[in-house]
Amino acid sequence: MKKSVVIGIDFSKLTLDVTFFKVEQPDAKHYQQFDNTEEGCKQIIKWIKDSFSNCSDWLICGEYTGLYSMTAAMVFNSKRIALWLENPQQIKLSSGIKREKNDKVDSNQIAMYALRFMDRAKLYKPNGDVLLKVRELVRYKDRLTKIRTQIVVPSHELKQVRKEWNETTYIYNQSGEIMNVLEKQIKDIESKMLALLETDPELKRLYKLVNSVVGIGMQTAIYLLIHTWGFTAFNTPRQLACYCGVAPFSKQSGTSVKGKNQVSQIADKKLKSLLHMCALNAVKFDPFMKAYYERKMEEGKHKMNVLNNVKNKLIYRICAVVSSGQEYDKSYSFQHVYTAA
Repeated sequence: MKKSVVIGIDFSKLTLDVTFFKVEQPDAKHYQQFDNTEEGCKQIIKWIKDSFSNCSDWLICGEYTGLYSMTAAMVFNSKRIALWLENPQQIKLSSGIKREKNDKVDSNQIAMYALRFMDRAKLYKPNGDVLLKVRELVRYKDRLTKIRTQIVVPSHELKQVRKEWNETTYIYNQSGEIMNVLEKQIKDIESKMLALLETDPELKRLYKLVNSVVGIGMQTAIYLLIHTWGFTAFNTPRQLACYCGVAPFSKQSGTSVKGKNQVSQIADKKLKSLLHMCALNAVKFDPFMKAYYERKMEEGKHKMNVLNNVKNKLIYRICAVVSSGQEYDKSYSFQHVYTAA
């Protein structure tokens, strides 16, 4: 991709800090702050057009910040302006040491990142309304789940150490009532998510395919849908495994440093946690995975390493059913084990 004008935007709750310059003249920068509203985004377009009128020559780059970047994404997409929403961690790690931190500096840093890595740009494509709605329901469910844990766990611990207090009984009973309400709300949210998926034929198809893999449940299938943008964000299973934090990487340097392959800590921890539970289910209910797990354990492999390999196998199975459009054949596991025996 080649563009002649680079625009860096730092998104915040109330404002948009914008820096732009011509690719051939990166030192001639222009900076201004706007409101993070639809009208503010239109003012940005008008401001830049005063210097460079052809919008097709622009590349706007910003950090993907969820709700804060949503308004700008919708406006720029409707105007058919190239927009690149990058992982904030990617921009931070590629920018070297910084001694100053403010919104103006950040917008310039984002613009410089876009200039250096323009050939890697992945333009933003808006997801369907259904996927966006499901994503917000998932976030709401996560918040309720966190609240439930914060209320229930301390009350159970208090009952164990101070069960003779009347106040302990009161707190424990109140926590139980709140937990019942939260459980009902969480189940309602899950029902709403599934109902939403039913309204979109493509998402319904993808969900059914992913859920057909032994070990993958409703929650993991939905998380994969929203984090992969309906399985369009990653080109290979390895990329998805890397994002989930289960892809091993070598640790070697020269002749003295020869460490074992390790997974990276830069990952989506929630997805990694969900895949761990899926791996435990897979080695319990899938004959092939169970045989693989038992064989590796007998060879003396570490349990967590074997489970990480199972997570990788699950990701490759998921990507396989999505690319083929065919549900996972559960009888394959039985046939494979029988043939190997």
